Amino acid sequence: MSISSIFKEVFFQSRIPQMVSTLDFKQTWVNQALAEFTGYSLEEWETLTIKDVTHPEDYTKDRNYLQEMYEGKRSGYHFEKRYVCKNNEIKYGILNVSLIHDDASNEKYLLRQIQDITDKIKIGQSLRESEKKYRLLAENSSDIINLHAGDGTYLYISPSVTTTLGYDPIEMIGKNPYDYIHPDDISFVEKYHNQILKDAKPVLITYRALRNDGSYVWLETTIKIVDNQDEDGEPDFISVSRDIDKRIETDRLLRRSEKLAVVGQLAAAVAHEIRNPLTPIKGFVQLFKDAEKVNERYVNIVLDELDRVENIISEFLAMAKPHHERSEPLAINHQLADLIDLLEAEANMKNKKITFYPSVQNPKIKGDSNSLKQVFVNIIQNGLDAIEEHGQVVISIQCGPSYVCIDVKDNGCGIPPDRLNKLGEPFYSTKEKGTGLGLMTSFNIVEQHQGKVEVESELGKGTTVHIYLPRID
Repeated sequence: MSISSIFKEVFFQSRIPQMVSTLDFKQTWVNQALAEFTGYSLEEWETLTIKDVTHPEDYTKDRNYLQEMYEGKRSGYHFEKRYVCKNNEIKYGILNVSLIHDDASNEKYLLRQIQDITDKIKIGQSLRESEKKYRLLAENSSDIINLHAGDGTYLYISPSVTTTLGYDPIEMIGKNPYDYIHPDDISFVEKYHNQILKDAKPVLITYRALRNDGSYVWLETTIKIVDNQDEDGEPDFISVSRDIDKRIETDRLLRRSEKLAVVGQLAAAVAHEIRNPLTPIKGFVQLFKDAEKVNERYVNIVLDELDRVENIISEFLAMAKPHHERSEPLAINHQLADLIDLLEAEANMKNKKITFYPSVQNPKIKGDSNSLKQVFVNIIQNGLDAIEEHGQVVISIQCGPSYVCIDVKDNGCGIPPDRLNKLGEPFYSTKEKGTGLGLMTSFNIVEQHQGKVEVESELGKGTTVHIYLPRID
């Protein structure tokens, strides 16, 4: 097989779209790859010209380059060209045109080769369209959308920053967000900045940002890592911030309104609870005034009612006063054992029994000893009040990996299901003369220790109170 035959086979079998023609294009040869690229068959190509498959805007450029070749100004050329296929689809290709010389016939020919880049161009167009849409979204969003380098430096800031903070986005590019954060909030924001760089999990933070006029506005910002990294190897991240000044003010007013409502309810409840014992006190005092001799039995009733008033006021003050708690590690076995020793004597006098099952692990919790003693005394005493003679209160400790659960179980009369969800409310009690403030105070103390209280009860069988507190060992 001659060399020219080999070149002929390579031309026709090549997967690169190609055309060979004489300089005047009176004779042209196209390979199967070019036919497939344009959608025309080889037979159809016999009547086609380059102009037929070239986008009108690119045909003039192709012809001008070709003219320069004829004039000897260039030996070849290449450029990105659009082709109109048989189905009117536009395809893109890098056209390479070179001049070849056939020594055997001493003729010159044009070799046109096309590198198909249609998919690459369409992907690029799609990306640009997507970028345009997202940029349109960012630039018209009321939220401030930012792109940051790993150290926080602004790489992009949406125009809404002007409305919210009063700055020109261009003047903020390259600056650090910490320049615009309230000094008291910088350490808080730095903590979450380092956290997201470490574990790449999105975070939501609230802080005060400096306005252009020197005032501050509360912002709520979501921060999320993006895949690309900067020159230092740190990932970039996106932040989306919104002005929450109005929301915070609304929340403040709502909390104030709720507090006023609670104060009103408490005031009404206190007045009601104190009026009850005052009624018999007032009546007996009037009897004392009219009677020549004071009846000792009536005096005892008055004193009992005064004690009740004092207890109501004491419990109300205990609930209302601020707690200055001292947090320290506490061995829960020892805490409960000491309390039970104190309560057991009184229980035995009433033929009631307290049983304590300490934990073999002797777990530790962290909290204020006096406050927690108040909780345990209130709940154990409630259990003792709920049982009859020969009844029993059982106290046990269950340990989890991160918590300690103190169970206080009695075999008393139990609590109806419809009354369980009201436990802990002020002046709601299952006891005849109870105020409910002791249990409410206990619930609040446990919550302040990051714990919780759960109550289970069954009529006729008894009640179990579960006190969950965080474990530290």
